[in-house]
Amino acid sequence: MNISFDEFRRRIEFSMVSHIINEEEVRINCEGAVEAKVGVICVNPPHVSLLKKIIGNKKIDLSVNVGFPFGSHVTEAKVVEAKQGIKDGANQIDMVINVGALRSGKDNEVLEDIKAVVEASPGCLIKVIIEAWVLNENEKIRACRLVEESGAHLVKTTTGVKTQYIKQFCKCDDPKGATVEDIALFRRILSSHIRIKASGGVYTLEDAFEMIKAGADQLGVSKGIELIAEFKEKYKEGIEI
Repeated sequence: MNISFDEFRRRIEFSMVSHIINEEEVRINCEGAVEAKVGVICVNPPHVSLLKKIIGNKKIDLSVNVGFPFGSHVTEAKVVEAKQGIKDGANQIDMVINVGALRSGKDNEVLEDIKAVVEASPGCLIKVIIEAWVLNENEKIRACRLVEESGAHLVKTTTGVKTQYIKQFCKCDDPKGATVEDIALFRRILSSHIRIKASGGVYTLEDAFEMIKAGADQLGVSKGIELIAEFKEKYKEGIEI
């Protein structure tokens, strides 16, 4: 597979989703992402309007987090977040599933939660975060199938947000974000039209290439600007991976 510089840029989704960042930090970092011509910039709901002004008429998609980072919001709250994000300028949604409901075997509750956001966001690309690092293989498979059944467009590995709760309730001695094994599993389970986003722990070009080879279409990263610059310096004419 040959990856050109332009294609690599388009695969990068630059994330500015920390809960402690201020508006000036959002502005500075997102201006850098716009200059680097990433494919997508993802921010928390309060920063969508600001990001819309920064992007202007540039061909960069704007994604808003919904139910972030735990997914334990009631469905009605997720719907409100999605609608407000779209009103403020977002054309993509990164929503977190109700992870606890999935682990409780309440698959229909998970499905209806996703479907409600899909239905509230016509014309938007819906990316569904299943928080794979706290799930066993059976739960990952069920989650992927529910995302596809819901009418959403993409499965995303994790939020990238680690808390003390992960080790408290799950058997995760060393919780990792995106893994090659998970990406390959998702690709086997999902229909070809459902895309995959590797997010969490993608820090180097080597990480990015491994995820793409395993089946990832998009890369959710906080170091997107640096990765794009490094790719341009090393592989301006593209690379066969």
